[in-house]
Amino acid sequence: MELTPTDYNILDAIASGKVEPGTSPRHFVDYCDNVIGGNPQPLIDEGYIDADPYINGLTEKGKQALANRKKSN
Repeated sequence: MELTPTDYNILDAIASGKVEPGTSPRHFVDYCDNVIGGNPQPLIDEGYIDADPYINGLTEKGKQALANRKKSN
């Protein structure tokens, strides 16, 4: 999966604490749709976000993707 700028904004919302651990996935999807303008479900499905059963943060894959983007910018 190639990540888009919106995907990185979604990952950053979790990493920066804008979305707190324990948030329900449904609320998180609404937040992303309304505030960021994207759908986090593919990121959850691909294993970038730990969302079982609630948003618990980024997985190692998600943290690595965000770190790699910051290195390249």
